[in-house]
Amino acid sequence: MKPLLAGLAVGLSGIALVIPAASQAARPPAGVVESSTVASTAAPTQPPTTAAPTTAAPTTRPATTLPPTTRPATTLPPTTRPTTTRPPVTVPPTTNPLAVPANSGTGRRIVYSNSRMRIWAIDGNGKVVKTHRVSGKRNMPYSGTYRVYSRSLYTNSVQDPSIKWMYMVRFAYTPRGGRIGFHEIPKKCDSRGVCRLMQTEAQLGQALSGGCVRQARSDAIWVWNWAGIGTKVVVVP
Repeated sequence: MKPLLAGLAVGLSGIALVIPAASQAARPPAGVVESSTVASTAAPTQPPTTAAPTTAAPTTRPATTLPPTTRPATTLPPTTRPTTTRPPVTVPPTTNPLAVPANSGTGRRIVYSNSRMRIWAIDGNGKVVKTHRVSGKRNMPYSGTYRVYSRSLYTNSVQDPSIKWMYMVRFAYTPRGGRIGFHEIPKKCDSRGVCRLMQTEAQLGQALSGGCVRQARSDAIWVWNWAGIGTKVVVVP
């Protein structure tokens, strides 16, 4: 038993002596960088912590309420329009185209309205015995009272003898001295004797004459028979 304890003591003392020596051998000399051959005992590594996935809450921005924009009221200056005063519209009274014109004389007479291109034959009692359309020239002859002074069954134009007509009843003159009378629609004849009317009866009522008062042939015959020398002729506008 003693030899065993003695051996153990020796062993332990040997171990005690060996540890300091090993400790000195492990310390590097001054100025020598320590080698990384010495194993270091690291603290046990805990397993990595797995963070739970973060779910970001939806960001709700508060609604931005803009203050109401109040624009200043724009006041336009009043527009002053020029006052236009239109003359009152005077509606002429309805005129019967067959009525005898006012202020057309008295007694037995022929009344010729230059604006209406119509004549009336009125007897001594003021009764209209005939009226018909004619074709004359505007403002010729002048308004006034005339008398039949000449008659010709056949006649022609002084300026152009190829223009002929019948039943000429003269009662006035042109400013240049030409004779004005009632007659039929004139005809213009060529060298072969072929004649053509210078207007149609349908055109009566228009101012188509050079100065005389043209009539349909039947009307011209009637006036020729009714208006003898001295018959009064009243010309109105």
